[in-house]
Amino acid sequence: MESKVIKIIHVTGTYIIEAPHGKLNELKSQLDKCLNDEQGAIVVKGEDGDQFVYPSDLLKNSFITIVDKE
Repeated sequence: MESKVIKIIHVTGTYIIEAPHGKLNELKSQLDKCLNDEQGAIVVKGEDGDQFVYPSDLLKNSFITIVDKE
């Protein structure tokens, strides 16, 4: 099974959220909640403990795609 990533294209840049195996549906659900004003942001923890925050305002003003990991 191919790994998927969520690609967010915004005027400030392109952001990639890697979907760990089995977590894609959870990330899609969080995206829907952000786009519907039910959640303020998506918070993703990196492998080295870094934390990345994607605010709902950024997501609402972006082009979002789910693509195969390159």
